[in-house]
Amino acid sequence: MDQLHELPGDRTASRFAYAAAAAGAAGVLTLGAMYAVEVPRGGPYYFGTTNDALGGAFSLLIIPVILQVHRRVPKEAWTEPAKWVVVGACVAGSASSFLLVFRVLDFVPSTVVTVAAMIVQAAWFLLAHNKLRTVEGYPRSLATLGRFIGLALLTGLALAGVGYLLPGPDWLKWSVVGVGITAGAAAWVAWPYWYFKAARHLSHAAESQLRAGTPPPSPAV
Repeated sequence: MDQLHELPGDRTASRFAYAAAAAGAAGVLTLGAMYAVEVPRGGPYYFGTTNDALGGAFSLLIIPVILQVHRRVPKEAWTEPAKWVVVGACVAGSASSFLLVFRVLDFVPSTVVTVAAMIVQAAWFLLAHNKLRTVEGYPRSLATLGRFIGLALLTGLALAGVGYLLPGPDWLKWSVVGVGITAGAAAWVAWPYWYFKAARHLSHAAESQLRAGTPPPSPAV
């Protein structure tokens, strides 16, 4: 099954998901531009500031999407608390990004809050999509990608931390750190794509076309 069963609110959540995907993709590009252009020159960090603002917007835009997807997670003791923990983390991450943009919060504390918010979101992705893989009417491809993002980010951050603290030769330390950064970066780059896929499923455009008897458009060659 690779089609989403429709619930009230899906199409509204789809619009937020499309906006989040755009903000997330722009965030990936501006962060790359910052490290490619501004970091070697020592600033000014226009791309960096733009990236912080986009991160703040992204963290708010994803909240309706997370809440709508969470409605499909089988109910257990942890699911309701987890929903509000991840929403709180999104709000905190957004606030830390905007406070950094307006220079109310310094880089280090803002980064700590942002990374903590990402860890909470990644844990939700992993736990929720482990459950959603077994739910009829939830796209398997979306669940698999969501689980990958959560697992890769959590594993990557753990490896990077362990590698940084690891005693021994530098080649071993930085090899472990490098593997962790690679895993975390893969998850971070895939994050906006998950929201794009979620937006397409939540819009139910393909299902509407099929019900109307019109096949979905073929991809351009």
